[in-house]
Amino acid sequence: MMQARIAHCTDAVSERLSRWWPIGLPLMVLCPTVILVTIHRFDGLYGQDSYAYWNYALGLLRDSLRLLGPLPHFFWPPGYPLLVALLSFVPLVGPHSGQMVSLLAGASVPIWTLQLAREVWGGDHSHDNSRVPLMAGLLVALNGQLWQSSFVVMADTLGLAAGTLGMWALVRYGRVRRAGWLLLAAGSLAWAILTRWAYALVSIPAAAYALWLLLHRDRRRALLSGFAAALLAGAILWPVWRSAAEAVFAPSTGVVAFAASLQVTPWNPLNALRREFIAPDGLLTYRLANGLYYALTPARSFFLTPIFLALTLPGIWTVARRRRAAPLFLLGGWIGIVYGFHAGSPVQNVRFTLAYLPPLAILAAVGTEEVVGRLSGLWRPVAMGVLLAGVAWMVIGGVWLTHGFVERMNRSKTMVPWVEAQIPADAHLLAFGMTATFQHESRLDVRELYGMGEEDLLEVIQKEGPTYLIVDVQSVEQQWQGKSPADNYHWLRDGPGLTEMGTRDGYTLYRVEE
Repeated sequence: MMQARIAHCTDAVSERLSRWWPIGLPLMVLCPTVILVTIHRFDGLYGQDSYAYWNYALGLLRDSLRLLGPLPHFFWPPGYPLLVALLSFVPLVGPHSGQMVSLLAGASVPIWTLQLAREVWGGDHSHDNSRVPLMAGLLVALNGQLWQSSFVVMADTLGLAAGTLGMWALVRYGRVRRAGWLLLAAGSLAWAILTRWAYALVSIPAAAYALWLLLHRDRRRALLSGFAAALLAGAILWPVWRSAAEAVFAPSTGVVAFAASLQVTPWNPLNALRREFIAPDGLLTYRLANGLYYALTPARSFFLTPIFLALTLPGIWTVARRRRAAPLFLLGGWIGIVYGFHAGSPVQNVRFTLAYLPPLAILAAVGTEEVVGRLSGLWRPVAMGVLLAGVAWMVIGGVWLTHGFVERMNRSKTMVPWVEAQIPADAHLLAFGMTATFQHESRLDVRELYGMGEEDLLEVIQKEGPTYLIVDVQSVEQQWQGKSPADNYHWLRDGPGLTEMGTRDGYTLYRVEE
């Protein structure tokens, strides 16, 4: 009797929740992020990369769009800064367009995940599995890393939203066989690639599945649909094709626009077993081997927690046992190919795991349904209690992650007035690690130490006005040994000489002697 009541209550709750998910799931992303941004007055800019996106989008790119000119060269793909620049023309949005794009994209990811789960697991045409899509959407909406990435000026949430939308549209095309869904899939996945290169990998299993679907259709319709989809994807990716053609037929600097990140990021499958690398970013030493890091990161409290990551295992078993091409091939291929790429790269970054959050969440939801469905008696409410604890764990972990991140980034910006209070207004500041922050937040003449040579340093020192240097000495000495930041620091220290003026948050301010 108790089991029947619990099952009835669970079904009733699921039915009621399914009515408000179009509003509720996005709000689960929007509310914590908007509250944090408002309370802390955080503008979404931090580190070097977000400033690079902001400067390009609202500088060169916006000016070029105003004149209807070609896209200026950039280090990363232009999909995200292009939307940021276009949205900046909207009144009252302006400089907030970077955060706005990230926020709207992040809020849409749970919706596309839920829709994808419905298609691959049959939730929209099989009532007994309706809890799986809702559970998958909740796991994404309550993900702390998604919250954090949704209020910063970075491309992660836009790429994830476009990629997940594209995969949903592709699976729906496989069920309804209407060309419009194939076009939506091609366009969305192409925009995801134009935003972040990792989604070019996601497009491989997607393209294979689309080809398999087209081979099982009428030849004429298949050719027309496939050609139209390829044409749309090619048109969206035109800036990439154009820059690649320029690099091949008219090489100049050897750096390919929008693809420079691929050129400087070496990939090796053996990197999955390593924890120390000599990379373009210097000597990188980590606590865990790359493969283990990216396998365990989803278990962190602000991601899926160990509870829901463990539930992906019965989810994988259940999906494999069903023997359906869509869930097995697309979900497994999505996770495997993105994981393999990042495990083989020399960089560890928790935000990279967002690229395979939706398929992991779907497998965890399938595993949850499978495990809870097999339990009876008192074990069922015990399992529900464990699941609720897992959800609470995710929420608490997400709040700690995002709150701590915003506080650290805002605190780092207080270094600007600290430095400005100690040096004259006509000073020249050499910086490394905080260069973009000082260039954006201060009125000082700020120069990037990376890439400078002795002649460049002498030119700055000999200018009118004193010269100062701010660096994280420990990072320069350990990570950048043998590269220009360390060489330039040693040259300044052993040549003109450096007088220490103070230390703050690991960074030391020096006056460069003449």
